[in-house]
Amino acid sequence: MRHEVSAVSVQSQREVEASRAPSSCGWPGSDVSTAQRADRSTVKFVTRRVAALLCGAVSLLALGCAGSGRIELAALNYRDIDPPEATYTTLSIQRCTWWTDEHGQVWIAMQHERAVALAGEKLVFRLSLVLDALPAGRAKNYLVSRRELRAFARFGPAQARYTSLAGIVALYREDGDRLRGSLRLDVAQQAQQLLGGWTREQRHLMLGTFIAVPDDGWGRTLAAETEALGWHRDPPPAATQPAADGPAQRDSSVN
Repeated sequence: MRHEVSAVSVQSQREVEASRAPSSCGWPGSDVSTAQRADRSTVKFVTRRVAALLCGAVSLLALGCAGSGRIELAALNYRDIDPPEATYTTLSIQRCTWWTDEHGQVWIAMQHERAVALAGEKLVFRLSLVLDALPAGRAKNYLVSRRELRAFARFGPAQARYTSLAGIVALYREDGDRLRGSLRLDVAQQAQQLLGGWTREQRHLMLGTFIAVPDDGWGRTLAAETEALGWHRDPPPAATQPAADGPAQRDSSVN
């Protein structure tokens, strides 16, 4: 009898240990097959992929509704024989729109805005471009002089304004009634002085790319703000603005 009790005890102990031992799927006491495990893994993978795609689609939708871009600025110093190395300031554009006016001119407005936590202030950069007309085909290059660009930067009580001196802008027609553009400009910057007035002009190199969406009125208000610092634009010239030679201009014949 003792041997039988011992045998039963040992067998019971082995059954308990077997029930606790990892099964083929790695979980104690589990009877899930390998095929079921694969199905569950597939479902989890697909679910995560769908969530990622939805997240990306929402981001693209937000981007498409507001436009985007990037502006780089570098101060140029030609007054000294040994000027300091150029330092670039990069501004991400969070909103960019375009429209045409009664003269057929095409306008571009864009904005960068961010809070600077350590200073407790907000940096605001707003820029407007006006060019003679939309591309007749897929793309067009525009020569730029002093009229085309107006911009300002404001950080707390300090502010600076910019106007174009020379350069080139390219516009490309994109799907969804959007305009893609790039610019390379020589601009003049003036900073506002504490006692009033503005400093003398300092030249900057401005580079940028952007995607502009149709304007809903926001861009027109922004363009007026860029001209409100005493840098109003002259009326549009009667003659058609000359276009520069380049890849964008060669593509303009393609409809």
